[in-house]
Amino acid sequence: MNNRIILMLFFIVFSLFVKAQNQYPYPFFPNDQHCYLGGFPEFYKEFHKILIEEKLKPCEKKDELFIAFIIINPDNKAVLLENNWSNENKCSYELAKEVIPKMDRWIPAKINGEEKSTIARVMFYMDDLFDKYETNYSIGKFVSKSNFDVAKFRDDVIKRVDISGFVIKGNQPLRIKTTFVINEKGELDEVEMVESSGLKEFDEMILYAIKQTLKNKKWEPAKVHDIAIKSRFYLPFSIKG
Repeated sequence: MNNRIILMLFFIVFSLFVKAQNQYPYPFFPNDQHCYLGGFPEFYKEFHKILIEEKLKPCEKKDELFIAFIIINPDNKAVLLENNWSNENKCSYELAKEVIPKMDRWIPAKINGEEKSTIARVMFYMDDLFDKYETNYSIGKFVSKSNFDVAKFRDDVIKRVDISGFVIKGNQPLRIKTTFVINEKGELDEVEMVESSGLKEFDEMILYAIKQTLKNKKWEPAKVHDIAIKSRFYLPFSIKG
């Protein structure tokens, strides 16, 4: 049977630092909205100001990288959560726990037109926010991407996908979503199917194609201030008969 396959392969670094499944009681804050009035430059400016005014002390460990998970409620108040990052970077966590309740320009997320409680993820490299702070600071300036070649990976996966043995009925395409990580060592990790096509054999073929394409390969990992971090990619497929 001749089948036409539409592979819409696009990659979103949905989160550089968290697993695909949100295990918290609220959804993550939408990427296309601001969680703080004035955006992140204003957030970091206010954070720096409070650090100085409260005469808080910098961390002894200068290279702490901390990802804060913050619940932002419809009453415009925020609550800092504990997570793996807070356990590993206790000084940064304690500073954030001291400062965040004093910040008062939070913007709750709107989902389907209604303000909802959501979890914002905010990255801190605390050493930047004391004496080294600069106007319009953004930690994104210090993020270097992995040299993972998206276009080449797309081509390589497509070569391994063969749907000639599958019959796709109806006009609706099969939709699948996978995710994987390029970890701190630059290796493939955490390959998962997060949205099934409904055909187990096809799902397994897609996962196998991804694993075989990336098997025994390494890349430069993404970094923040030269600290290697993991990068998570979503890989959706839409397949039409």
